[in-house]
Amino acid sequence: MVSWQFRIYTLLNLSEKSHKIISDHTGLLSAPAFTSFLTENKVSFSITDNLPDMLAITGKKEILLIVTGLINLPLFLTNKYEHKHFTFADIPLNGQLQPLFTNHSANTLIHLLNYCFEKDPHIVLTQQNLPELLIKSAHNAGIIQIEELINRIKVVLSKDPDFKSVLQSGKLYGELVYLSYKYNSIEFIALIPAIDKYSENFVFSGKMEEAFFASIPDMPVTVDRILQNIKSEKQQKTALICFDCMGWAEWFLLKDFLADMNLPFDESKLFALLPTVTSISRSAIFKGSADVYNIKSPGKANEEKTFVEFFSQKYTKYFNGNEYFTDESLLGYNCISILYTFFDDIAHSAQIPANGLEKLLYFDAINSYLKNSDLKQVINSLLQNGFALYICSDHGSVVATGNGKRIEKYLIDNFAKRACIIPATSSELTELRKVNIPFVSDKIMVLPEGREMFTYKGKQEVNHGGITLEEMVVPYIKVKN
Repeated sequence: MVSWQFRIYTLLNLSEKSHKIISDHTGLLSAPAFTSFLTENKVSFSITDNLPDMLAITGKKEILLIVTGLINLPLFLTNKYEHKHFTFADIPLNGQLQPLFTNHSANTLIHLLNYCFEKDPHIVLTQQNLPELLIKSAHNAGIIQIEELINRIKVVLSKDPDFKSVLQSGKLYGELVYLSYKYNSIEFIALIPAIDKYSENFVFSGKMEEAFFASIPDMPVTVDRILQNIKSEKQQKTALICFDCMGWAEWFLLKDFLADMNLPFDESKLFALLPTVTSISRSAIFKGSADVYNIKSPGKANEEKTFVEFFSQKYTKYFNGNEYFTDESLLGYNCISILYTFFDDIAHSAQIPANGLEKLLYFDAINSYLKNSDLKQVINSLLQNGFALYICSDHGSVVATGNGKRIEKYLIDNFAKRACIIPATSSELTELRKVNIPFVSDKIMVLPEGREMFTYKGKQEVNHGGITLEEMVVPYIKVKN
């Protein structure tokens, strides 16, 4: 079957080896879905809206095609290149497209083209059938994206794990989990055994220590270095929003919620500290150090204290996300943090269907919470007041099942259902799985098998503390103001 890309290729006569400038009224020709087709068909092209760049390009014989969003071009360019226009009327779909697509993006149009050319390229678009077709084409695009993610994850899992590949697979799998929820797919479940084996091989082999030595320019690799990264950027005003229990799947949900704000996000992948619990990993964020395993009273009071100490040269304020927040709240401060715990709060109270591994009801509850929250107003207020905005998390979560096992209280230094810390000297007193904690010699982690947790048998809930990708690999986001 002829593709829509080929139809446009033929319409614009791009097989002809002559110089052309095409003014694109639709945004379609500069999208990867079309430019990749040009590359595959060996069409040399450049995309620019800059006139001096165009003039420079016209002197290069190897570039035959310039795609631009500029509609009117000066004669000194059109005298050198043939100038064509690509409009909505030229898109290979039937119907009066321009009035139908006034409020839709190029990506929406691409999804519709893909869907129609797969199902029925002769369908006539109308105001009546367009809404349903857009829903079907978006769902079709989501299913295609899920299949592509699964294939990308399988490629990563085929190689030996190192800290970079584990971080990469953590983000990919988080996106897969979220898209599976969004498009009602359960294909991600089949990957769980391989995904968990991959992260276990990484942790049990001791390779996680590599992450603490990693040197990536301008970017931390573990959550304890977030504050150092923020300080190194030397912004006049900074704001750190920490979302407790936000894994990559939760970030993609939140990102969708924030989509209408049109914020440019710079996304990075970090490791939480082990075990992936609040008292360890969140403490490390706000202290700016991994030396957190002997804090006597971890929690918000200690976090506020260490955050203020780290930025002692700034006018600093630690906000609880439940507090009433206004522009006036920011007066006099140039370095703030805001802690939101709704992901964690909802996770621990979410209902999980029997034998279910999906976070369906949990994500539904998060969406409902966000719609009634003031989060967008808070973010907008920070940006309007000139704050450089950073977003982070201390750990993610998984759906876990109780194993009916218990750990004797006299062994426990710190307990969580998905992992607990015991003195290293007591390691011979339990046969449960044990993991060394990077750079901590006097304590070890004790883990249940797989996605189990230490509670009564068969109980299911969203929890954290373990070493799965979903718990261990978290997002660190910079918002470009």
